[in-house]
Amino acid sequence: MLRGPSGSGKSTLLSAISGVVDVPAGAVTVVGTDVSTLPASNRDRFRADHMGLVFQVFNLIPWLSALDNIQLPCRFSKRRRLRVQGPVEGEAHRLMRALGLDPDTLGTAKASDLSVGQQQRVAAARALIGKPEIILADEPTSALDPEARNTFMHLLCQQTQDSGAALLLVSHDSGLDHHFDRVINLADLASTGAT
Repeated sequence: MLRGPSGSGKSTLLSAISGVVDVPAGAVTVVGTDVSTLPASNRDRFRADHMGLVFQVFNLIPWLSALDNIQLPCRFSKRRRLRVQGPVEGEAHRLMRALGLDPDTLGTAKASDLSVGQQQRVAAARALIGKPEIILADEPTSALDPEARNTFMHLLCQQTQDSGAALLLVSHDSGLDHHFDRVINLADLASTGAT
């Protein structure tokens, strides 16, 4: 987990890792690839193939169903589609159930009709489908009360572990520290002059 106060660069770091912003050559290597050397279109493909993203505002497509939102990465990435054993829709159902959502009642619901907590779990399922190597999560619990936050974090960590992915979550919330093997505080790095 990467922790730090607002404005400390947490989201910018995630953008650099995912190739959304340009960084100097050699600055960011993900799964053996120097992301900064990839042309923009290749960075998009690399991100779709190797990374699952959970945004603070979830970025679900509001008019698509929960199941359609979850399956999107497999439409953009042949690699992730091939890593699903069986039908992609079946895997989307499995992830919904694993994250505490009933696919029979919520699978066809438009994302815009879901509660914040339900949208968050759909976003997590979308990030996890197709077993990307790394899950990047930007303040995914900021809109949740403490009980919902802890439930979500337990489910996210369990599913990430089950899929064999690494999880990098950024937050200002020290209450999430116990979910992680390693916590880096950007404020500590700044005070020591580390880069």
